[in-house]
Amino acid sequence: MPVFAELDEDTMRFAQDVIETYQYHMGQKKSAVDHVLSGLEEAGRDYRFVRGLATILDRRCQLRTESAVNPLDARRGVFVEAARHGVPTSCEERSAILSAVSEELKTDNDGLEASLYADLEEEMLLVNLDPIGSRDLLKQYNLSLVQTLLFNATELSFTAADHWQHIFRRIKALGLIYTVSRNGRDYSVKVDGPLSLFRLEKRYGVSLAKLLPSITASSSWKLNAKVVEARGATRLLSFEMNSIQHGRYLKEKAVSEGEVFDSKVEEDFATRFSALASGWELTREPGPLPTGAQVMLPDFVFTKNGMSIYLEIVGFWTPEYLNDKIRKLEAVRDVDMIVAVDRRLLCQRFAKASEHFCLLYFKGRIPLKPILDHLKEKDVVLVKREVGSISETELRLTMPVAEPEDVAQMLGLSAESVRTIIEKFHAKGYRRQGDTFLNEEFLRVVEDGLREKLLREGLSFADASGIVESHGGKRPSLVLEALGYFVRWNSINPEQAKVFKKAPS
Repeated sequence: MPVFAELDEDTMRFAQDVIETYQYHMGQKKSAVDHVLSGLEEAGRDYRFVRGLATILDRRCQLRTESAVNPLDARRGVFVEAARHGVPTSCEERSAILSAVSEELKTDNDGLEASLYADLEEEMLLVNLDPIGSRDLLKQYNLSLVQTLLFNATELSFTAADHWQHIFRRIKALGLIYTVSRNGRDYSVKVDGPLSLFRLEKRYGVSLAKLLPSITASSSWKLNAKVVEARGATRLLSFEMNSIQHGRYLKEKAVSEGEVFDSKVEEDFATRFSALASGWELTREPGPLPTGAQVMLPDFVFTKNGMSIYLEIVGFWTPEYLNDKIRKLEAVRDVDMIVAVDRRLLCQRFAKASEHFCLLYFKGRIPLKPILDHLKEKDVVLVKREVGSISETELRLTMPVAEPEDVAQMLGLSAESVRTIIEKFHAKGYRRQGDTFLNEEFLRVVEDGLREKLLREGLSFADASGIVESHGGKRPSLVLEALGYFVRWNSINPEQAKVFKKAPS
């Protein structure tokens, strides 16, 4: 177990002192801060604690090099000149070398000497510190201790009460190898650690450590890891933490990573589908689905009026991955699933298992048509389900013109359902024209305006549309038809289209 920094008054006061040390030395060399911090270590504070806080603050600092000439040019010039004349053995010889180089670089000896190592960290100037409070600094320190432990982990297992979508998105974005199992309502995730892999140990260990903030951002969590004591050691140590005992030591919030797609195929599909007016909402990584004792993490879900259709994209991958994917697909029950499979796989097992899901193949990019066709079939099911539950309904409308979309939003239905059973809806003071309700008072006011304009100077379609819209209406063509007017189009220009009153039949 790491020796966490306590969040008591004394420790927070010391952390604030360290922060203020950096703030006080803004504009000064980094070496000045390091000198003060060394004094704090000598005063009895654990040097590992002091250096840990300093490392976090160093990462939040901006440093700037200030020199008369480029330090690289200064060193190169001095070393070349010294090689030409030999290593200086006196102050006079040294000064002569500096003078020759200073003249070449158009500066003086003092400026040249100050520039020689101005790009080393301790010689740079502190110019900015990203603000942080003492409590957050201590929590970041504690989090870093745990992350460092995970560099040498053989495995990490955890469970969380919520925040799963972000956790799994982070796992995928970091490229971590994991398995998920279910225990009652809870999910347990096991992530292979860097020391369980043959290569890429350091990079993978860093990725595993980056997952930690997403786990601890949950309202309740528990984790355990197997950690090798040191590289080459034989002892395997057990490390356990949970939110009840240790949550107060760590930062509560995870950093949002935004939308991260696993592949260009996913991103391309999401972009193209979102541009369509399908009526279905597309959500990426909606969360786990039970598959017996394990769970499946679909790539997308389409939702509409309480119905969910999942989409899983199977790209070119390892045989073990494919076998696990097929096993989970076969275990999914009572879920409407579309599975898009890369044609390069040519795996017959997908075809055999397709009785449990809708199977389609793709090459390069996922076709939209078969998915839209499947969603349209579900639209029919949605309409039938809604239509069967609706009886005669009296609407309370206030708008001048109410289209099916307006009625659907009011009743929590789909516009398709409203159009199907429009005759079951009634609204006092409204006339139904096709599938649209028109307010009688609104029609009378519009009729007066149309008649006056028509008798005085003639009426174009542009004029009529302006009158309808000035009274809060829409769909001018429908309103004109309801009032007994017709439009004679001579061109596509609404200014040239003439409106006439129909003669009574």
